[in-house]
Amino acid sequence: MSSTNTRLNPPPPNDDAPDSAPPPAERTGTQELTGNRESTATRLTGPMGLGRAEATSTLIAPLEAGELPNVAAIKGLRLDQVLLLTTGVLVVAIVGLLAALSVASTQSQFEETALRSKDRIQDQARELGQTVGQTIALTSATNLRDNNYAFLEEVAGSIVKTNPNILRVQIFDPDGVRMADSEKGTEKEAAGNSPARVAERRLVSAFYQGQPISEIQEPIDYGSSSGKGLVVISYSLGGLQKQLAALEEDKRDTVRANTMRMLGLGLGFVVLAGALVAFQSRRITRPLGMLTGKVMQLAAGDLGARAGTARGAGREVVTLGVVFNHMAERIKVLLDDVRAKAQLEREVSLARTVQETLLPGRDAVQVGPVRIAGLVVTADACGGDWWFRASLDAQRVVIGIGDVTGHGLSTALVATSATSGFASAMTLREPSQVSAQLLITSLNVTLANVGRGEHQMSSALAILDVSNGHIDYAAGAHPSPLVFNRNSGQVASLPARGPLLGANVSSQFTSRQAQLRPGDVVVWYTDGLTEARDAAGKLYGTQRLAAAVQANAHLSAEALRDALLADARAFSAGQPQRDDITVVVAEFSPVA
Repeated sequence: MSSTNTRLNPPPPNDDAPDSAPPPAERTGTQELTGNRESTATRLTGPMGLGRAEATSTLIAPLEAGELPNVAAIKGLRLDQVLLLTTGVLVVAIVGLLAALSVASTQSQFEETALRSKDRIQDQARELGQTVGQTIALTSATNLRDNNYAFLEEVAGSIVKTNPNILRVQIFDPDGVRMADSEKGTEKEAAGNSPARVAERRLVSAFYQGQPISEIQEPIDYGSSSGKGLVVISYSLGGLQKQLAALEEDKRDTVRANTMRMLGLGLGFVVLAGALVAFQSRRITRPLGMLTGKVMQLAAGDLGARAGTARGAGREVVTLGVVFNHMAERIKVLLDDVRAKAQLEREVSLARTVQETLLPGRDAVQVGPVRIAGLVVTADACGGDWWFRASLDAQRVVIGIGDVTGHGLSTALVATSATSGFASAMTLREPSQVSAQLLITSLNVTLANVGRGEHQMSSALAILDVSNGHIDYAAGAHPSPLVFNRNSGQVASLPARGPLLGANVSSQFTSRQAQLRPGDVVVWYTDGLTEARDAAGKLYGTQRLAAAVQANAHLSAEALRDALLADARAFSAGQPQRDDITVVVAEFSPVA
């Protein structure tokens, strides 16, 4: 194994990713929630980016049957009662509507018949009156000129006798004086005593002897210089009244018969509909009741409750049973998953506790003129990043940092094993024989045996002599640490090349040496810091990191560490943390 002495080299002028490390493997794994214990492997508080996610250590307990609802206290009608009631109301409403339509139709038909009868009788009366009037006018013209009133009264009386619907016949001269009347013993009226009558053809409604009549007036032209006479025939409407009364009685009888018929029909419909509804509602509500019982069993904690096939209950009820069975099966699977997840959370919590125990604390450590502070900010419950510091002897301090590919429990276990292997490697030989090359080679062998080639890790190791600032360092595919001198303001790096650890047990590594100057600040970091992205997808990069180191180099080691993490968090505000971030700061400040 060989080692090489080198000077502190400045970092590449425009390099967003370390030139000594290949592209980082894609981080994978299931994010697990853990407790919010304060430790080195903890998330920084913040709303986004590197912000701390809300964490919990609550484990979901298995399903327990609580107090079941009192379904007996639920008020209201049952489904079969609702169906029966609504069906009965609907049938009654339909039958009532049909009955009302039947009554209205019957009344309309009878009123139309009565109107036609009335019009027909009035037309008959008008035709008869006109015929009789014209006949009397023709036969009475000569007798009116000769003032033969006795003959006129005989004619009027014979017309009344031969036609029972004609109650009275009167003949008037042009002056309105009644010259003849079928009523015997009626005296002739003098001019001016009789009501004024116009000698024209007309039909007038009136009453005679307490019964309605139609007065048919027909003028008589018998050559009088005074004008025309007038024949008035009183036609009885008694027959019409009898027909209308008979029609009214028939209407009442028909309406009464139709009403009784509709009532009987409606009652029959109600009984038939009630029987059908009771039968069908029983077929529907019985499976629903059985399904309700299964739901109560499931609510009580019986995960084996399943609904049977509801035959004849309708597609919706059958579908409801199928969906319930599917839901019950899914609940069982989900609860099994919850139990498994709870067990996994307990294991992750234990792994995190072990990991936190092995990692250094958050507080800075002062070893002579060297002050060291580091912090791991995990992206998941358990991270794949780690760092280590320990005293090798009275003058030398060992500092290590690593990044295991992937996320989750397996990665955390590999990182924990690497940390343990790193600590064990220092005890294998005498402190004087321990070098950075030996440590990184031993770490590679340990990781290759533990991970069996499935897990690789980038790592950087350094042995710092606090008495003179001499540093022996080595790396395997890890970003080169930055070195900033507070006195001169110069930025440099500690470059070292090597393969990923854990890929091959026979991988070769070399170490290098450098000399720190008073005021030098060394910053080790994992690629999760420089590969943090903003909203536009831009990388944080080594240039911004160097600028942040330069701007905050006057701070103490722990304050500079926190300032770098805060700057990265502000840069990636609003974006989720994609990878674990580890920052380790060592400041060399010997007394002048």
